[in-house]
Amino acid sequence: MRRSKSKTKQIVERSSLSNRTEVVAHLRPHQRAVYDGMSRFNTLLAHRRFGKTVLAILILIEKALACEERRPQVHYYCPSYKQAKRVAWSYVKEFTALFPGTQTNELELKATLADGQVIQLGSADNPDDSRGIYSDFVVLDEPAQMPPRMWTEVLRPALSDRKGGMLAIGTPSGRHGLFYDLYNQAINSKDWWSGVYRASETAVVDEEELISARRAMSKAEYDQEYECSWDAAVKGSYWAEVMQSLEIGGKITSVLPTYGKQTHIALDLGINDATAAWFFQTDGELCRVIDYAEYTNMGLPDIVEDWRQRGYTYGKVIAPHDIQVRSLSTGVTRHQTLTELGCDVIVAPKGTVIEGIDVTRGFLSKCMFDRDKCADGIEALRQYRADWQDKRGVLALRPLHDWTSHGADAMRYLAVTGLDTLENRWGQIDYSQMDKGLVYA
Repeated sequence: MRRSKSKTKQIVERSSLSNRTEVVAHLRPHQRAVYDGMSRFNTLLAHRRFGKTVLAILILIEKALACEERRPQVHYYCPSYKQAKRVAWSYVKEFTALFPGTQTNELELKATLADGQVIQLGSADNPDDSRGIYSDFVVLDEPAQMPPRMWTEVLRPALSDRKGGMLAIGTPSGRHGLFYDLYNQAINSKDWWSGVYRASETAVVDEEELISARRAMSKAEYDQEYECSWDAAVKGSYWAEVMQSLEIGGKITSVLPTYGKQTHIALDLGINDATAAWFFQTDGELCRVIDYAEYTNMGLPDIVEDWRQRGYTYGKVIAPHDIQVRSLSTGVTRHQTLTELGCDVIVAPKGTVIEGIDVTRGFLSKCMFDRDKCADGIEALRQYRADWQDKRGVLALRPLHDWTSHGADAMRYLAVTGLDTLENRWGQIDYSQMDKGLVYA
């Protein structure tokens, strides 16, 4: 149920919002309790229709107004650009319009107040796009659907020199992932704040509506969306169950490389997206996955150089069939480029994505993963899921293309190739080809 315009006006009166004190004054009681309890870093688990988005945007505006640093800017991140525009942008425009002189940029999803404070929306589709920014405060909306490095590698460093703060908001999505990690850090750290607001306790949604929701939803769905339960699985996930089995069976643990054995690579090549690489060793029928990496805006020579810096002794590089497509600008295939860089490439068998997903489900049961080095890739495999079609209310017969796709596709290429196909066929990366100083597309 969407918030009506009249209810929005009850939260923020157009005639009165002119400074940070008045922003806070228009919070509802539960929202005000969150604001009053906040520390520098915060996690808020709250049921649907609690008003998390409105609260977070009002807090962003207040933080921007309160900041004494030069050229203050605050950020609001959603899992995707589409979600940021659909969920938050209309509220940003409505609330910042209450300040005379505000300018908005529809393309960049950015509002600039008259005194220069910037409220910027962004997405976690490609974390590296946000590298290098600074921020005085950042909101993570539904971080359960974001890659963990969005926080650890990108946004946490962006807060450092300004001593900025963070608020993570959303509902749970399984006992893993970025939101679960942030929640656990919050409840175990004295300098973090955490709040949990369940529908059965807040009375924000009336009892009649909750009864109706229970009838329409499964118990797991209701408990996740309204009672903030961590135990529900990701809707439409392909491999969450098998990844959970690996976790329970102790196969997501510390997996050290066996020195003297070759390390092989399963690669998903991105053009506008990230390039993903799984690093693994074989042990009979067991696939020991020891490392994972993603590369954005990097050419193949730089990627292969990164492999060299990791210090493994390499075998074959498994790549998708489209590696053989010629570049329109150079006429050279990426297969040729990798070969000239010294890599011994094997092309994964071509087949449908859905068939490959089924093969991968069985293959994953033969894998062990290093918990730390493969953390982002493991989370991608857990969250890789079917696309949800809002208009039809069904899961599509195709995967959702988001940040999880890169690691999932690379694992799929490994699965459909199979370990038995690769026995006794390993080559070794010949770095001398790189050291000739040649330049490749």
